[in-house]
Amino acid sequence: MVELQHRAIPTPALTAFVAAHPGAAVADFDSEPFAPVKRAVKADLNQDQDGLCVYCESPLEPTGGQVEHIKPKAGGNGHPHLCFAYTNYAHSCINPKTCGQRKGNGLLPIEPGPGCNTQWTLSTDGTIEPIVGLTRKQLHPVRQTRDMLGLNADSNLVDERQRWLRNALAVLQQTPGDIHIFLQSAPYRHMLATVL
Repeated sequence: MVELQHRAIPTPALTAFVAAHPGAAVADFDSEPFAPVKRAVKADLNQDQDGLCVYCESPLEPTGGQVEHIKPKAGGNGHPHLCFAYTNYAHSCINPKTCGQRKGNGLLPIEPGPGCNTQWTLSTDGTIEPIVGLTRKQLHPVRQTRDMLGLNADSNLVDERQRWLRNALAVLQQTPGDIHIFLQSAPYRHMLATVL
């Protein structure tokens, strides 16, 4: 998962929209007037996330994917007051098996942010697993977050992570000093870092 750190100054178009529409409701998020704001927000989030999906870390174009509410804007777990809060947004891919599409209106026990990857690691087979030594109480939120996001549910995603892990291990073996350069541009870099 991307260790997301939102920019200090939110997208100016979002700030302007909120100021012009102080009573904006959840339904306004998908409205025509908000569409250009959403595109600008998506581009900024893509930059904040270095071009990766916030959850699975697959490469994501600035115009692709969706603006994801980390805490859902509606449903049983809804946080409508955060519907237009930049710090509750992330850029997520659109895959029915994984990520924001799979999460739906669920509340993640572990949200993307600094330190979010400390309790799981990337296995040599490309799956994401809890680190060894966690207590039963610690294991539950790790597994729940992973499974809510379907991070092991898409075999193509698992295979890609495994391939990039092999590449990273080859770099580490052949030119260990270059591993930091490799990780700067590799997809899945946050998960790869849990192994390296």
